[in-house]
Amino acid sequence: MLRTLLGCSLALLPFTACDCDVEPLYAPPGAVSGVACLPESGAPAAGVVIELRLEGDDELHVVAEHDGTFLFDDVPAGSATVRLPGERGKRIEVRAGATTMVDDDACRALPEDASGSVVGRVCNRHVDEVVAGARVVILLPDQTELEDTTDTEGRFAFAEVPVGTHVLSVSASGFARAEEITVQDDEQTVVDVGGACAVGPPLELGGVRGRVCAPDGSGWLLDARASITPLGDDEIVAFTDAEGRFLLDGVPAGPQTLVIEKGSFQSSRTVAIPPGDILELPEDECGLVPDELRIAVVRGSLYDHVEEVLDDVGIDPNDIDLYDGDWAERLLGADERVRDYRILFLNCRSAEASYLASPVMQDRLRAFVADGGSLHASDQAYDLIEVTWPERIDFYGDDLVRSAGDRGAIADALPAQLVYPPLASSFGRVDATLRYALETWSVMIDAAPDVVVYLRADSPLMGGTVVEDSPQIVGFEHGLGRIIYSSFHQEPGSHPDQLQLLRLLMFEL
Repeated sequence: MLRTLLGCSLALLPFTACDCDVEPLYAPPGAVSGVACLPESGAPAAGVVIELRLEGDDELHVVAEHDGTFLFDDVPAGSATVRLPGERGKRIEVRAGATTMVDDDACRALPEDASGSVVGRVCNRHVDEVVAGARVVILLPDQTELEDTTDTEGRFAFAEVPVGTHVLSVSASGFARAEEITVQDDEQTVVDVGGACAVGPPLELGGVRGRVCAPDGSGWLLDARASITPLGDDEIVAFTDAEGRFLLDGVPAGPQTLVIEKGSFQSSRTVAIPPGDILELPEDECGLVPDELRIAVVRGSLYDHVEEVLDDVGIDPNDIDLYDGDWAERLLGADERVRDYRILFLNCRSAEASYLASPVMQDRLRAFVADGGSLHASDQAYDLIEVTWPERIDFYGDDLVRSAGDRGAIADALPAQLVYPPLASSFGRVDATLRYALETWSVMIDAAPDVVVYLRADSPLMGGTVVEDSPQIVGFEHGLGRIIYSSFHQEPGSHPDQLQLLRLLMFEL
Protein backbone atom coordinates (compact mmCIF):
# COMPACT_ATOMS: atom_id res chain seq x y z
CA MET A 1 0.00 0.00 0.00
CA LEU A 2 2.82 2.39 0.89
CA ARG A 3 4.57 1.50 -2.30
CA THR A 4 1.51 2.32 -4.33
CA LEU A 5 1.08 5.78 -2.73
CA LEU A 6 4.75 6.65 -3.21
CA GLY A 7 4.49 5.75 -6.85
CA CYS A 8 1.55 8.06 -7.25
CA SER A 9 3.40 10.89 -5.54
CA LEU A 10 6.37 10.52 -7.78
CA ALA A 11 4.08 10.43 -10.76
CA LEU A 12 2.61 13.81 -9.81
CA LEU A 13 5.89 15.53 -8.98
CA PRO A 14 6.88 16.60 -12.56
CA PHE A 15 3.63 18.52 -13.00
CA THR A 16 3.85 20.59 -9.81
CA ALA A 17 7.50 21.55 -10.24
CA CYS A 18 7.44 22.21 -14.02
CA ASP A 19 9.09 25.49 -15.27
CA CYS A 20 7.00 25.92 -18.41
CA ASP A 21 7.36 28.80 -20.95
CA VAL A 22 4.05 30.67 -20.17
CA GLU A 23 3.53 34.20 -21.78
CA PRO A 24 2.81 37.14 -19.36
CA LEU A 25 -0.79 38.44 -19.08
CA TYR A 26 -1.79 41.02 -21.88
CA ALA A 27 -2.71 44.62 -20.67
CA PRO A 28 -5.24 46.15 -23.13
CA PRO A 29 -4.85 49.85 -23.97
CA GLY A 30 -7.00 52.52 -22.36
CA ALA A 31 -8.36 55.90 -23.35
CA VAL A 32 -7.90 59.46 -22.09
CA SER A 33 -10.74 61.99 -22.28
CA GLY A 34 -11.56 65.43 -20.87
CA VAL A 35 -12.45 69.05 -21.51
CA ALA A 36 -9.70 71.60 -22.08
CA CYS A 37 -10.22 75.28 -21.36
CA LEU A 38 -8.35 78.52 -21.92
CA PRO A 39 -6.79 79.66 -18.63
CA GLU A 40 -7.33 83.36 -19.40
CA SER A 41 -11.11 83.19 -19.89
CA GLY A 42 -12.19 79.75 -18.71
CA ALA A 43 -13.89 79.18 -22.07
CA PRO A 44 -13.63 75.84 -23.93
CA ALA A 45 -10.35 75.55 -25.86
CA ALA A 46 -11.99 74.89 -29.20
CA GLY A 47 -9.59 73.89 -32.00
CA VAL A 48 -6.55 73.76 -29.69
CA VAL A 49 -4.05 70.89 -30.07
CA ILE A 50 -3.88 68.70 -26.93
CA GLU A 51 -0.72 66.66 -26.39
CA LEU A 52 -0.36 63.38 -24.51
CA ARG A 53 3.25 62.44 -23.65
CA LEU A 54 3.84 58.77 -22.80
CA GLU A 55 6.68 57.06 -20.96
CA GLY A 56 9.59 56.81 -23.32
CA ASP A 57 8.81 60.26 -24.71
CA ASP A 58 6.30 59.06 -27.28
CA GLU A 59 3.64 61.70 -28.06
CA LEU A 60 0.02 61.62 -29.19
CA HIS A 61 -1.92 64.66 -30.45
CA VAL A 62 -5.62 65.45 -30.93
CA VAL A 63 -7.56 68.66 -31.63
CA ALA A 64 -10.18 69.75 -29.09
CA GLU A 65 -13.76 69.93 -30.37
CA HIS A 66 -15.90 73.12 -30.39
CA ASP A 67 -16.85 72.52 -26.74
CA GLY A 68 -13.26 71.80 -25.67
CA THR A 69 -13.70 68.02 -25.41
CA PHE A 70 -10.86 65.73 -26.49
CA LEU A 71 -10.29 61.95 -26.68
CA PHE A 72 -7.18 59.79 -27.05
CA ASP A 73 -7.86 56.15 -28.06
CA ASP A 74 -5.54 53.13 -27.78
CA VAL A 75 -3.28 54.63 -25.13
CA PRO A 76 -0.86 52.19 -23.46
CA ALA A 77 -1.51 51.72 -19.75
CA GLY A 78 0.89 53.48 -17.43
CA SER A 79 1.99 56.97 -16.49
CA ALA A 80 1.50 59.84 -18.94
CA THR A 81 1.34 63.64 -19.02
CA VAL A 82 -1.43 65.68 -20.67
CA ARG A 83 -0.32 69.08 -22.00
CA LEU A 84 -3.21 71.57 -21.63
CA PRO A 85 -3.54 75.11 -23.09
CA GLY A 86 -1.22 77.62 -21.47
CA GLU A 87 1.69 75.18 -21.30
CA ARG A 88 0.13 73.38 -18.36
CA GLY A 89 1.01 69.75 -17.66
CA LYS A 90 -1.20 67.25 -15.81
CA ARG A 91 0.19 63.89 -14.68
CA ILE A 92 -2.21 60.94 -15.05
CA GLU A 93 -2.26 57.13 -14.79
CA VAL A 94 -3.79 55.46 -17.83
CA ARG A 95 -5.74 52.40 -16.76
CA ALA A 96 -5.82 49.30 -18.94
CA GLY A 97 -9.14 48.81 -20.71
CA ALA A 98 -10.70 51.93 -19.15
CA THR A 99 -11.11 55.64 -19.89
CA THR A 100 -9.14 58.03 -17.72
CA MET A 101 -10.88 61.38 -17.27
CA VAL A 102 -8.86 64.61 -17.14
CA ASP A 103 -10.23 67.55 -15.15
CA ASP A 104 -8.95 70.94 -16.29
CA ASP A 105 -8.91 73.39 -13.38
CA ALA A 106 -9.06 76.31 -15.84
CA CYS A 107 -12.64 75.47 -16.84
CA ARG A 108 -15.24 77.71 -15.23
CA ALA A 109 -18.85 78.48 -15.97
CA LEU A 110 -19.49 81.45 -18.27
CA PRO A 111 -22.48 83.76 -17.91
CA GLU A 112 -25.50 82.65 -19.90
CA ASP A 113 -25.24 85.78 -22.03
CA ALA A 114 -21.46 85.57 -22.53
CA SER A 115 -20.64 86.88 -25.97
CA GLY A 116 -18.00 88.56 -28.07
CA SER A 117 -17.90 90.44 -31.34
CA VAL A 118 -16.83 89.22 -34.77
CA VAL A 119 -15.55 91.57 -37.46
CA GLY A 120 -13.83 90.97 -40.73
CA ARG A 121 -13.43 91.64 -44.39
CA VAL A 122 -14.10 89.46 -47.44
CA CYS A 123 -11.57 89.57 -50.26
CA ASN A 124 -11.17 87.73 -53.53
CA ARG A 125 -7.39 87.41 -53.55
CA HIS A 126 -7.33 86.13 -57.12
CA VAL A 127 -8.34 89.56 -58.39
CA ASP A 128 -7.18 91.52 -55.32
CA GLU A 129 -10.64 93.01 -54.74
CA VAL A 130 -12.99 93.17 -51.79
CA VAL A 131 -16.33 91.38 -52.10
CA ALA A 132 -19.18 93.83 -51.51
CA GLY A 133 -22.76 92.70 -50.94
CA ALA A 134 -21.74 89.19 -49.82
CA ARG A 135 -24.00 87.28 -47.44
CA VAL A 136 -22.15 86.43 -44.22
CA VAL A 137 -23.72 83.86 -41.90
CA ILE A 138 -22.60 82.55 -38.51
CA LEU A 139 -24.16 79.15 -37.78
CA LEU A 140 -24.54 78.55 -34.04
CA PRO A 141 -24.54 75.07 -32.42
CA ASP A 142 -28.34 75.23 -31.95
CA GLN A 143 -28.63 75.71 -35.75
CA THR A 144 -29.78 79.32 -35.49
CA GLU A 145 -28.09 81.84 -37.76
CA LEU A 146 -26.71 85.35 -37.45
CA GLU A 147 -26.55 87.23 -40.73
CA ASP A 148 -24.88 90.35 -42.12
CA THR A 149 -24.03 91.74 -45.55
CA THR A 150 -20.62 93.14 -46.49
CA ASP A 151 -20.48 96.85 -47.22
CA THR A 152 -18.72 98.54 -50.12
CA GLU A 153 -15.39 97.93 -48.37
CA GLY A 154 -16.13 94.22 -48.01
CA ARG A 155 -16.52 94.59 -44.25
CA PHE A 156 -18.94 92.77 -41.96
CA ALA A 157 -19.58 92.95 -38.22
CA PHE A 158 -21.50 91.05 -35.57
CA ALA A 159 -21.84 92.84 -32.24
CA GLU A 160 -23.00 89.99 -29.98
CA VAL A 161 -22.06 86.41 -30.83
CA PRO A 162 -22.37 83.66 -28.19
CA VAL A 163 -19.09 82.31 -26.85
CA GLY A 164 -17.90 79.12 -28.53
CA THR A 165 -16.80 77.73 -31.89
CA HIS A 166 -19.12 78.36 -34.83
CA VAL A 167 -19.10 78.07 -38.61
CA LEU A 168 -18.84 81.31 -40.55
CA SER A 169 -19.81 81.12 -44.22
CA VAL A 170 -19.66 83.74 -46.96
CA SER A 171 -21.49 83.58 -50.27
CA ALA A 172 -21.64 85.94 -53.23
CA SER A 173 -21.77 85.65 -56.99
CA GLY A 174 -18.74 83.56 -57.94
CA PHE A 175 -17.45 83.42 -54.38
CA ALA A 176 -18.03 81.01 -51.47
CA ARG A 177 -16.04 80.31 -48.31
CA ALA A 178 -16.65 78.62 -44.94
CA GLU A 179 -14.46 78.35 -41.86
CA GLU A 180 -14.60 77.79 -38.13
CA ILE A 181 -14.31 80.75 -35.79
CA THR A 182 -13.85 80.80 -32.03
CA VAL A 183 -15.54 83.55 -30.01
CA GLN A 184 -14.40 84.37 -26.48
CA ASP A 185 -16.24 86.33 -23.83
CA ASP A 186 -16.03 90.11 -24.24
CA GLU A 187 -13.34 89.82 -26.94
CA GLN A 188 -13.25 90.71 -30.62
CA THR A 189 -12.60 87.99 -33.18
CA VAL A 190 -11.09 89.29 -36.42
CA VAL A 191 -11.67 87.16 -39.52
CA ASP A 192 -9.87 87.56 -42.84
CA VAL A 193 -11.97 85.71 -45.44
CA GLY A 194 -10.46 84.86 -48.79
CA GLY A 195 -7.02 86.34 -48.21
CA ALA A 196 -5.80 89.83 -47.43
CA CYS A 197 -6.58 92.62 -49.89
CA ALA A 198 -4.55 95.74 -50.34
CA VAL A 199 -7.38 97.93 -49.06
CA GLY A 200 -6.40 97.79 -45.39
CA PRO A 201 -7.10 95.89 -42.17
CA PRO A 202 -10.52 94.62 -41.02
CA LEU A 203 -12.87 97.03 -39.32
CA GLU A 204 -12.45 97.34 -35.56
CA LEU A 205 -15.50 97.85 -33.31
CA GLY A 206 -16.12 99.54 -30.00
CA GLY A 207 -19.02 101.24 -28.26
CA VAL A 208 -20.25 104.13 -26.15
CA ARG A 209 -22.20 104.19 -22.89
CA GLY A 210 -23.85 107.20 -21.22
CA ARG A 211 -26.91 108.71 -19.57
CA VAL A 212 -29.51 111.24 -20.69
CA CYS A 213 -31.14 113.87 -18.46
CA ALA A 214 -33.03 117.16 -18.86
CA PRO A 215 -30.99 120.10 -20.16
CA ASP A 216 -30.63 121.51 -16.64
CA GLY A 217 -29.08 118.21 -15.47
CA SER A 218 -32.10 117.08 -13.46
CA GLY A 219 -34.40 114.13 -14.10
CA TRP A 220 -33.29 111.05 -16.02
CA LEU A 221 -35.10 110.69 -19.34
CA LEU A 222 -36.67 107.33 -20.18
CA ASP A 223 -36.95 106.13 -23.80
CA ALA A 224 -34.60 108.77 -25.17
CA ARG A 225 -33.21 107.55 -28.49
CA ALA A 226 -29.43 107.24 -28.86
CA SER A 227 -28.04 106.49 -32.30
CA ILE A 228 -24.90 106.42 -34.44
CA THR A 229 -24.96 105.98 -38.21
CA PRO A 230 -21.51 104.87 -39.43
CA LEU A 231 -20.58 106.07 -42.91
CA GLY A 232 -22.00 103.66 -45.47
CA ASP A 233 -23.59 101.42 -42.83
CA ASP A 234 -26.92 100.95 -41.03
CA GLU A 235 -27.95 103.07 -38.07
CA ILE A 236 -27.15 101.64 -34.62
CA VAL A 237 -29.88 102.50 -32.08
CA ALA A 238 -30.54 102.09 -28.34
CA PHE A 239 -33.15 103.56 -25.97
CA THR A 240 -32.52 104.77 -22.44
CA ASP A 241 -33.87 102.89 -19.43
CA ALA A 242 -35.63 104.39 -16.40
CA GLU A 243 -32.29 105.72 -15.15
CA GLY A 244 -31.47 107.37 -18.45
CA ARG A 245 -28.76 104.81 -19.36
CA PHE A 246 -27.95 103.65 -22.89
CA LEU A 247 -25.31 101.48 -24.56
CA LEU A 248 -24.41 101.47 -28.24
CA ASP A 249 -22.18 98.49 -29.07
CA GLY A 250 -20.69 97.21 -32.30
CA VAL A 251 -19.78 100.71 -33.49
CA PRO A 252 -16.84 101.14 -35.90
CA ALA A 253 -13.86 102.58 -34.07
CA GLY A 254 -12.90 106.18 -34.67
CA PRO A 255 -14.82 109.48 -34.71
CA GLN A 256 -18.60 109.04 -34.91
CA THR A 257 -21.60 111.34 -34.49
CA LEU A 258 -23.74 110.44 -31.48
CA VAL A 259 -27.34 111.70 -31.74
CA ILE A 260 -29.66 111.82 -28.71
CA GLU A 261 -33.39 112.46 -29.26
CA LYS A 262 -36.39 112.77 -26.98
CA GLY A 263 -39.55 114.19 -28.51
CA SER A 264 -38.65 117.43 -30.30
CA PHE A 265 -35.33 117.68 -28.44
CA GLN A 266 -32.25 116.55 -30.34
CA SER A 267 -28.56 116.98 -29.67
CA SER A 268 -25.51 115.67 -31.49
CA ARG A 269 -21.84 115.42 -30.61
CA THR A 270 -18.69 113.80 -31.96
CA VAL A 271 -17.34 110.89 -29.94
CA ALA A 272 -14.13 108.90 -30.43
CA ILE A 273 -15.05 105.19 -30.34
CA PRO A 274 -12.10 103.18 -28.98
CA PRO A 275 -11.25 99.92 -30.81
CA GLY A 276 -12.33 96.89 -28.79
CA ASP A 277 -13.54 98.98 -25.85
CA ILE A 278 -16.51 101.00 -24.57
CA LEU A 279 -16.30 104.79 -24.25
CA GLU A 280 -17.81 105.94 -20.94
CA LEU A 281 -19.36 109.41 -21.18
CA PRO A 282 -19.14 111.50 -17.98
CA GLU A 283 -22.45 111.74 -16.10
CA ASP A 284 -22.11 115.51 -15.87
CA GLU A 285 -22.53 115.56 -19.66
CA CYS A 286 -25.97 113.90 -19.55
CA GLY A 287 -28.00 117.04 -20.32
CA LEU A 288 -30.08 116.86 -23.52
CA VAL A 289 -29.22 120.35 -24.74
CA PRO A 290 -30.85 120.70 -28.19
CA ASP A 291 -28.69 121.72 -31.14
CA GLU A 292 -31.49 123.87 -32.53
CA LEU A 293 -35.05 124.17 -31.24
CA ARG A 294 -37.31 127.07 -32.14
CA ILE A 295 -40.32 127.43 -29.83
CA ALA A 296 -43.33 129.74 -30.09
CA VAL A 297 -45.26 130.56 -26.90
CA VAL A 298 -48.64 132.32 -26.94
CA ARG A 299 -49.26 134.42 -23.86
CA GLY A 300 -52.61 134.01 -22.16
CA SER A 301 -53.63 133.95 -18.51
CA LEU A 302 -51.71 136.04 -16.01
CA TYR A 303 -51.15 132.79 -14.13
CA ASP A 304 -49.87 130.56 -16.93
CA HIS A 305 -46.29 131.05 -18.15
CA VAL A 306 -45.03 127.88 -19.77
CA GLU A 307 -41.88 129.74 -20.74
CA GLU A 308 -40.90 129.57 -17.07
CA VAL A 309 -41.22 125.77 -17.17
CA LEU A 310 -39.01 125.71 -20.27
CA ASP A 311 -36.49 127.86 -18.44
CA ASP A 312 -36.60 125.42 -15.50
CA VAL A 313 -35.54 122.52 -17.71
CA GLY A 314 -32.70 124.51 -19.24
CA ILE A 315 -34.07 125.77 -22.57
CA ASP A 316 -32.22 128.85 -23.81
CA PRO A 317 -34.64 131.85 -23.70
CA ASN A 318 -33.18 132.95 -27.04
CA ASP A 319 -34.84 129.89 -28.60
CA ILE A 320 -38.30 131.07 -27.49
CA ASP A 321 -40.46 133.69 -29.24
CA LEU A 322 -43.49 135.13 -27.41
CA TYR A 323 -46.77 136.04 -29.10
CA ASP A 324 -49.83 137.92 -27.85
CA GLY A 325 -53.49 138.16 -28.87
CA ASP A 326 -52.74 138.40 -32.60
CA TRP A 327 -50.85 135.08 -32.59
CA ALA A 328 -53.22 133.35 -35.01
CA GLU A 329 -52.90 136.06 -37.66
CA ARG A 330 -49.11 136.17 -37.28
CA LEU A 331 -48.42 132.44 -37.08
CA LEU A 332 -51.22 131.00 -39.21
CA GLY A 333 -51.60 133.74 -41.79
CA ALA A 334 -50.79 133.35 -45.45
CA ASP A 335 -47.04 133.06 -44.79
CA GLU A 336 -47.62 130.29 -42.17
CA ARG A 337 -44.85 131.56 -39.91
CA VAL A 338 -45.69 128.72 -37.52
CA ARG A 339 -43.51 126.49 -39.70
CA ASP A 340 -40.45 128.36 -38.44
CA TYR A 341 -40.97 126.56 -35.13
CA ARG A 342 -40.75 123.02 -33.83
CA ILE A 343 -43.18 123.43 -30.91
CA LEU A 344 -46.15 125.76 -30.35
CA PHE A 345 -47.33 126.36 -26.77
CA LEU A 346 -50.82 127.77 -26.17
CA ASN A 347 -51.09 129.08 -22.63
CA CYS A 348 -54.37 129.06 -20.74
CA ARG A 349 -56.76 131.74 -22.13
CA SER A 350 -54.82 132.28 -25.32
CA ALA A 351 -56.85 134.75 -27.39
CA GLU A 352 -58.98 132.51 -29.60
CA ALA A 353 -61.67 134.46 -31.46
CA SER A 354 -59.99 134.84 -34.84
CA TYR A 355 -58.74 131.26 -34.84
CA LEU A 356 -62.11 129.76 -33.89
CA ALA A 357 -63.75 131.69 -36.71
CA SER A 358 -61.24 130.63 -39.38
CA PRO A 359 -61.37 127.10 -40.87
CA VAL A 360 -58.33 128.06 -42.97
CA MET A 361 -56.23 128.75 -39.85
CA GLN A 362 -57.45 125.50 -38.32
CA ASP A 363 -56.36 123.63 -41.44
CA ARG A 364 -52.94 125.28 -41.26
CA LEU A 365 -52.50 124.26 -37.62
CA ARG A 366 -53.47 120.68 -38.45
CA ALA A 367 -50.98 120.69 -41.33
CA PHE A 368 -48.22 122.06 -39.06
CA VAL A 369 -48.69 119.13 -36.68
CA ALA A 370 -49.17 116.56 -39.44
CA ASP A 371 -45.81 117.56 -40.91
CA GLY A 372 -43.98 116.95 -37.62
CA GLY A 373 -44.71 119.98 -35.44
CA SER A 374 -45.75 119.61 -31.81
CA LEU A 375 -48.49 121.45 -29.91
CA HIS A 376 -49.09 121.90 -26.19
CA ALA A 377 -52.25 123.53 -24.83
CA SER A 378 -53.42 123.93 -21.24
CA ASP A 379 -56.58 124.57 -19.29
CA GLN A 380 -58.80 127.21 -20.89
CA ALA A 381 -57.13 126.94 -24.27
CA TYR A 382 -59.12 123.71 -24.61
CA ASP A 383 -61.53 125.28 -27.15
CA LEU A 384 -58.65 125.37 -29.65
CA ILE A 385 -58.15 121.62 -29.30
CA GLU A 386 -61.85 120.86 -29.37
CA VAL A 387 -62.54 122.77 -32.58
CA THR A 388 -59.41 121.46 -34.36
CA TRP A 389 -59.57 117.80 -33.29
CA PRO A 390 -63.21 117.39 -32.15
CA GLU A 391 -63.21 113.59 -31.98
CA ARG A 392 -60.14 113.06 -29.81
CA ILE A 393 -61.10 114.46 -26.37
CA ASP A 394 -64.55 114.62 -24.74
CA PHE A 395 -64.67 117.81 -22.67
CA TYR A 396 -67.33 118.53 -20.06
CA GLY A 397 -70.42 120.40 -21.27
CA ASP A 398 -71.86 121.21 -24.68
CA ASP A 399 -69.20 121.03 -27.37
CA LEU A 400 -70.91 123.80 -29.35
CA VAL A 401 -70.87 126.25 -26.44
CA ARG A 402 -67.58 128.05 -25.95
CA SER A 403 -66.02 127.62 -22.46
CA ALA A 404 -68.71 125.10 -21.45
CA GLY A 405 -65.97 122.82 -20.12
CA ASP A 406 -64.65 125.42 -17.66
CA ARG A 407 -66.42 124.04 -14.62
CA GLY A 408 -63.61 122.71 -12.43
CA ALA A 409 -63.77 123.69 -8.74
CA ILE A 410 -60.97 124.62 -6.36
CA ALA A 411 -59.15 121.53 -5.07
CA ASP A 412 -56.40 121.90 -2.50
CA ALA A 413 -55.00 118.36 -2.60
CA LEU A 414 -56.45 116.16 -5.32
CA PRO A 415 -55.06 112.57 -5.42
CA ALA A 416 -54.09 111.52 -8.94
CA GLN A 417 -52.69 108.40 -10.60
CA LEU A 418 -50.12 108.23 -13.38
CA VAL A 419 -51.52 105.61 -15.74
CA TYR A 420 -48.83 105.93 -18.44
CA PRO A 421 -45.89 103.71 -17.32
CA PRO A 422 -43.05 105.63 -19.04
CA LEU A 423 -44.11 108.89 -17.38
CA ALA A 424 -44.52 107.11 -14.04
CA SER A 425 -41.00 105.69 -14.38
CA SER A 426 -39.55 109.13 -15.08
CA PHE A 427 -41.61 110.65 -12.26
CA GLY A 428 -40.50 107.92 -9.86
CA ARG A 429 -43.93 106.83 -8.61
CA VAL A 430 -47.51 106.29 -9.79
CA ASP A 431 -49.29 108.62 -7.37
CA ALA A 432 -49.28 112.42 -7.53
CA THR A 433 -51.03 115.34 -5.86
CA LEU A 434 -52.74 118.12 -7.83
CA ARG A 435 -53.74 121.54 -6.56
CA TYR A 436 -56.28 123.64 -8.47
CA ALA A 437 -56.02 127.00 -6.75
CA LEU A 438 -58.57 128.76 -9.00
CA GLU A 439 -62.08 127.95 -10.11
CA THR A 440 -63.22 127.38 -13.69
CA TRP A 441 -60.49 125.10 -14.92
CA SER A 442 -61.31 122.91 -17.92
CA VAL A 443 -62.54 119.38 -17.22
CA MET A 444 -62.18 116.34 -19.46
CA ILE A 445 -64.71 113.49 -19.38
CA ASP A 446 -62.85 110.91 -21.47
CA ALA A 447 -60.67 110.43 -24.54
CA ALA A 448 -60.75 108.41 -27.76
CA PRO A 449 -59.08 104.96 -27.74
CA ASP A 450 -56.05 106.23 -29.69
CA VAL A 451 -55.39 109.01 -27.17
CA VAL A 452 -52.80 108.36 -24.45
CA VAL A 453 -54.03 109.26 -20.98
CA TYR A 454 -51.06 110.18 -18.79
CA LEU A 455 -52.80 111.14 -15.55
CA ARG A 456 -56.27 110.59 -14.03
CA ALA A 457 -58.08 111.98 -10.98
CA ASP A 458 -61.63 112.60 -9.76
CA SER A 459 -62.45 116.13 -10.96
CA PRO A 460 -64.64 118.22 -8.62
CA LEU A 461 -67.14 120.56 -10.34
CA MET A 462 -68.33 123.93 -9.16
CA GLY A 463 -71.87 122.56 -8.80
CA GLY A 464 -70.71 120.09 -6.14
CA THR A 465 -70.64 116.95 -8.28
CA VAL A 466 -67.57 114.99 -9.36
CA VAL A 467 -66.39 113.58 -12.68
CA GLU A 468 -64.82 110.33 -11.57
CA ASP A 469 -61.54 109.07 -13.04
CA SER A 470 -61.27 112.10 -15.28
CA PRO A 471 -58.20 112.53 -17.53
CA GLN A 472 -55.94 115.35 -16.38
CA ILE A 473 -53.24 115.07 -19.05
CA VAL A 474 -53.65 113.46 -22.48
CA GLY A 475 -51.64 113.20 -25.69
CA PHE A 476 -52.25 111.99 -29.22
CA GLU A 477 -50.58 111.89 -32.60
CA HIS A 478 -51.68 113.63 -35.78
CA GLY A 479 -49.62 112.65 -38.79
CA LEU A 480 -45.96 112.98 -37.85
CA GLY A 481 -46.58 115.37 -34.94
CA ARG A 482 -48.02 115.25 -31.44
CA ILE A 483 -50.51 117.20 -29.33
CA ILE A 484 -50.55 117.28 -25.53
CA TYR A 485 -53.31 118.86 -23.48
CA SER A 486 -53.27 119.41 -19.70
CA SER A 487 -56.15 120.57 -17.50
CA PHE A 488 -53.65 122.30 -15.21
CA HIS A 489 -50.74 124.59 -15.83
CA GLN A 490 -47.97 126.46 -14.06
CA GLU A 491 -49.53 128.97 -11.68
CA PRO A 492 -48.92 130.35 -8.16
CA GLY A 493 -49.81 127.69 -5.58
CA SER A 494 -49.36 124.72 -7.92
CA HIS A 495 -48.30 121.55 -6.15
CA PRO A 496 -44.64 120.55 -6.72
CA ASP A 497 -45.88 117.32 -8.33
CA GLN A 498 -47.64 119.35 -11.01
CA LEU A 499 -44.55 121.36 -11.80
CA GLN A 500 -42.43 118.22 -12.08
CA LEU A 501 -45.00 116.61 -14.39
CA LEU A 502 -45.07 119.70 -16.59
CA ARG A 503 -41.29 119.57 -16.85
CA LEU A 504 -41.40 115.92 -17.90
CA LEU A 505 -44.15 116.62 -20.44
CA MET A 506 -41.82 118.95 -22.32
CA PHE A 507 -39.96 115.85 -23.51
CA GLU A 508 -43.13 114.11 -24.69
CA LEU A 509 -43.62 116.73 -27.41
